[in-house]
Amino acid sequence: MNAVRQVLVENRRWYVLDAIAQMADRRLNADIVLKCIRAMGHPAQAQDIQEDLEHLEREGCVTLERYPLAPGRPLWVATLTVEGLQARDNERAVPGVASRKPL
Repeated sequence: MNAVRQVLVENRRWYVLDAIAQMADRRLNADIVLKCIRAMGHPAQAQDIQEDLEHLEREGCVTLERYPLAPGRPLWVATLTVEGLQARDNERAVPGVASRKPL
């Protein structure tokens, strides 16, 4: 991955954490995350958000619940963990996630 693309991906992942953190229950489904990211002017596809959420799950920042809606169409619900909130607030460095200040 080239350097510019890496920066864009890392920034998008931070915005994913930020979107989830802004919810009262710290939970958000992937479809809404995608709409939030696009509304902020960041180009993204559903596959990008799924890859971001899987990365964040591996890093312990979110837990994912996967519900089947239709064949080949799952609904993913991400719940922010303490570690994810720390990453969002720049209290914990997470590989592949940018350090930013919350909006």
